[in-house]
Amino acid sequence: MTNTDTTPRRTSRLADLRALPPTVTIPVAGRIGWGLSRAAAYQLHQAGAFPCAVVKVGARFHVRTADLARGLGIDPALLLAEGASVNERAEP
Repeated sequence: MTNTDTTPRRTSRLADLRALPPTVTIPVAGRIGWGLSRAAAYQLHQAGAFPCAVVKVGARFHVRTADLARGLGIDPALLLAEGASVNERAEP
């Protein structure tokens, strides 16, 4: 029998996002958000299919933590709100 309660994972995902700096690399965003390997994250980016917005900063590509949260369906305002409910979802 499998456990279908995802509340602990959602809570830890919000905590993971809150611990991040304002921007992260593509591999970090891919791993934290979707469990992607470094290679898979870059392949999706190169194909224009990365699951959230990617910005170029100088010669490097980064993902804003707020965009990562949106890509996961989490309202970015929750990253700043103490004690906010993880069940509050971002608007599509």
